[in-house]
Amino acid sequence: MAAPAGRIVFDHASVDFPIFDVSARSLRRQLLLPGLVSRGTPSVGGNMRRNRGLITVKALDDVSFALQDGDRVAVLGHNGAGKTTLLRVATGIYEPTAGDVMVQGRVMPLFNILEGMVPDGPGTEMVKVRGTLLGMTAAEIEEKTPEIAEFCDLGEYIHMPVRTYSAGMQVRLAFAITTAAASDILIMDEVIGAGDAAFFERAQVRLRAFVDRASVLMVATHSPDVARQWCNKAILLEHGRLLEIGPVDSVIRSYERLVRITSAAGAPAAP
Repeated sequence: MAAPAGRIVFDHASVDFPIFDVSARSLRRQLLLPGLVSRGTPSVGGNMRRNRGLITVKALDDVSFALQDGDRVAVLGHNGAGKTTLLRVATGIYEPTAGDVMVQGRVMPLFNILEGMVPDGPGTEMVKVRGTLLGMTAAEIEEKTPEIAEFCDLGEYIHMPVRTYSAGMQVRLAFAITTAAASDILIMDEVIGAGDAAFFERAQVRLRAFVDRASVLMVATHSPDVARQWCNKAILLEHGRLLEIGPVDSVIRSYERLVRITSAAGAPAAP
């Protein structure tokens, strides 16, 4: 069977979110928003702009890059820098309002591994539901169910309602189902958590194999350690703009420098 091949190209892509809050028309908002729109906030959010009375947040601003087979990319930036928006555009959840985005290959977005976990359904039913959400066929689900049950090690609980599970047991089942699937492109908002400490070592080995099966990985993170462990490239965003893309260590240095600058800008003046 041919190896998976994935490709992602952002070509001057932008995403604008209009604000339709009627309270934005109040006198207080009219007095305060011009300063907010022009100055922005150094450590959070995209750029806010006003055009003929309509306020928009530019979550992504003219972003261009290309990812190929073998790329493992950490997306870095402060809260509100545009990381999640970037991932959601890559998965097709959001459409760019300007520019183009091309994605080649089967995409698996992993924003919430507990999605599809219905409390009253048994664990075996959750394998079918979550497996379907991840794009697995009925035949794939049937083939992988015994292996999923063995790996999550829930014993007879696999046949009991999910509402009888502890939080750790739910994560173990969701993790086992998710990492049994396969795709060309993995899109993760932080690396998947693996549950309790006793499960962690086995889970790390399985997670590595899961990532290695994919052609392209994009993961948003605040952690330089996560970026170094899982990625060979990194992207740095600020207020929706792409500041840098390149080797992990180089982009991490730029990110840490940016954090120091924004922290200093937000610090109170000395008495």
